Amino acid sequence: MPVKPPRSGSTSVDTDVHPAMTRRLDKDFALVRTPDLNGTAPWVRGDDPKLRGSLPGDVVGADRTLPTPMVEVRPAPHTNPSPPVIARSLDSYAMRSPAGLPAADGDGFRLYKKRQYVDVSGGGIVLVGVDPDSGFYRARLPSELLPTGPWMLRDSRSGLWHPHNDFNARTDPLTAAGLQGFRSGLDLSGVAPGSDGVVRHAGKLYVVIDQQAYQVLQDLAASRPEYKVWRLVDPSHPGATDSANIYRASLGGETLAITRNERNTWVSILPGLRGGMQRNEAAGANPFNFHRPWLTDSGPSRGQAVVADATTRAQVKRYFADSTDQHADDFIARFAEAGAAEVELKRLQLEFPQLNREVTAWETAYRGDSSAERIRRLAIGASVRRLFKWQGDSSEKVYRDGRLIGFRLKLDLGARGNFALPVFSTRLGSVVSLGLEGRTSRNLGDLLSMFPRMDTLQTRRIDGQKLLAQLDKLPQLRVLEIRESSLLLSSTGLDHFATLTGLEELSLINCGIWPDLSVRGMTGLRVLRARSCGLLRLPFGLDEVAVASRLQVLDLYHNPELRHPPDVTQMSELRVLDLSHTRISAPPPGLGMQSGPSRLQVLNLSSTPLAVAPSLSAMSALLEVDLSHTAIKTFPDGVNSEVPRARLDLSYTRIESIPEAVELREGFNLTGTLISDPVYFRRLIAARRQTGTDIWLGRASSHLVMDHWMHNVPQAQRAARISLWDSLIDQTNVAMMGKIRELVRTPEFQVERPLLQRRVWAFLKHFQKASLGEQDALRDIAITESSPGKMLERLEEEMTKFDSTWQHQPPHHLPKRPRLA
Repeated sequence: MPVKPPRSGSTSVDTDVHPAMTRRLDKDFALVRTPDLNGTAPWVRGDDPKLRGSLPGDVVGADRTLPTPMVEVRPAPHTNPSPPVIARSLDSYAMRSPAGLPAADGDGFRLYKKRQYVDVSGGGIVLVGVDPDSGFYRARLPSELLPTGPWMLRDSRSGLWHPHNDFNARTDPLTAAGLQGFRSGLDLSGVAPGSDGVVRHAGKLYVVIDQQAYQVLQDLAASRPEYKVWRLVDPSHPGATDSANIYRASLGGETLAITRNERNTWVSILPGLRGGMQRNEAAGANPFNFHRPWLTDSGPSRGQAVVADATTRAQVKRYFADSTDQHADDFIARFAEAGAAEVELKRLQLEFPQLNREVTAWETAYRGDSSAERIRRLAIGASVRRLFKWQGDSSEKVYRDGRLIGFRLKLDLGARGNFALPVFSTRLGSVVSLGLEGRTSRNLGDLLSMFPRMDTLQTRRIDGQKLLAQLDKLPQLRVLEIRESSLLLSSTGLDHFATLTGLEELSLINCGIWPDLSVRGMTGLRVLRARSCGLLRLPFGLDEVAVASRLQVLDLYHNPELRHPPDVTQMSELRVLDLSHTRISAPPPGLGMQSGPSRLQVLNLSSTPLAVAPSLSAMSALLEVDLSHTAIKTFPDGVNSEVPRARLDLSYTRIESIPEAVELREGFNLTGTLISDPVYFRRLIAARRQTGTDIWLGRASSHLVMDHWMHNVPQAQRAARISLWDSLIDQTNVAMMGKIRELVRTPEFQVERPLLQRRVWAFLKHFQKASLGEQDALRDIAITESSPGKMLERLEEEMTKFDSTWQHQPPHHLPKRPRLA
């Protein structure tokens, strides 16, 4: 049946009023009833023997033509509650395998009358179908429209399928041959493992199996609440140096997935994927991604890439001739089951002509003389048409759990609020993430209603009041990000975002919020950001246990009038706490306590009047701690060889000493602290030589004067050195001489000044006489090396390449010769 035009039958031209076009899509398709909670249609009896899978000789009884049942339509009672969901075991879906059933194909499917059957242990077969929400195969009854049984995975070695939650079916004992290539060579026999069976050593994670140590990375994508999955890696693996010890599939490299069984024995495990494929690599994980640090939103892994064959590609192109092979692959990746893909393709084909007419009418409605406005409309129209047909490019794709779920659409609404928005009656189900920028008109709610599957909304410079008024139209929203908007919040309605019951992330960036922000009642919230929003006090509702206990990210960066820290005692799930650039002068209550956020990984209290360092003793998961530009005078308690694991920034604080128990290591920053004891300087020199980075540098100087390098120079040599210095202060060498100046900030200058001075003059003399090629090489080293102390050593090494007879000064004092008796 052709698509009916809008009832209004009119198209607006160069006006602000854009009539909402409506039509009933159900008139174009056969009526499909929604299955009941147990997976069967509500008017069909589940115990009807005519609908059961038959015994051998007739594989699918439900495929036979049955007499049309008589249906008596009665109004459904409203008082009786819906029946509860009954979880069936796999035995409820199994059938005996009859003779004559086609053999399984390469993916383990037996195809019969467009249905897919799989072999399970025990000699039976099970009908399976793709769950449209998760993309995994599930067991299915012949009478079900959608599968409701256990999720299914295939063991690539045996070819048999098993329930996804069948832990033992996916594990195998570890063998010496399989472990051989992953040995680290470390002796960790005297180091006790943690409660998870993992040994923590020098910032890395290891497991000990049969007295051999193996480095591991945690596989977040494959882990489950009931067990953790780790990846054995060779020390040369690209991800072995990851500071967070998290497995990243995008880096590639050979790994072996392991976990502990109920007897606390390490075993190998087969991580499963959609469609029962064996996963070679896990989906990528990036816990420090600013936008999605703790919500699953990762790209595809190599094992999860779904590539359509020639037949399915041809089917997509038959409906849309301008589709490429990649477009077809993307579509099949979302609608993997042939039946579901066929229905969706047919719907898109029928609705596209109507959408195209509406988009064209909106594009041509503008009659002004602004070429920029015409270009803006054409760009929006082109994007809408492409994404409706699932023809998005790589930058527009949105993945979740490694699976393509849709596309990201960005709409520039222009600078004039009186222009009509691109509102069309046809909905875009392929768009799951929407970005809006510019001024809006009065039909913002109609625009948002075009995207029924949207779960992410990001706005910039949108009228905050109009946006808040339309939030009730977005009940499925998971992520809301508002930038550069004014939110004038009435004091009588403080629960501004409480209608978004499914919201997991709320980010307000550079917004003017008045009078106060509230998160009261937002029990699903996991991420809360209010950065540069002029907050005068903490958001209301943070003290509610139901809100605080689920929060994973609390980011209140750059709210200069914020004085009181949040109480984090109830925030047991907190991973990131950023209170930097505020006026908070005391550590948050509960920080460092056993009942506080023991899972905290990132702590930032920098650029605050903080006078007392917080204790880190109860937060063993810490990766990064930033207390720079504060008034603290001592190291925080709890710093050791593993805490924090990646970074400790104490620069430009009032710290004067370094505890003997603290191991200076890579990632520490003490630049600009008030250290003056030669003992500490020598520890800092040794740490720089070990790590290759500067842990401490003095405060910067803006002078290029040579006075620092003329200490105790004999009068007879002063004129020559002044001439040498002046000859190198020119436009060509100014950057290099600026780096020479930086040597004044090194700890060597504090305790080895005479030796450092000799090395500097030796270099300058050599540089003046060097060839142009050598000068270019030396100049490049000086400019590119970030560490002043390491720079001088590299310059001296480079000089020996050009002149093997040149002898540079020793990098430190030689030991004194013993005095003869």
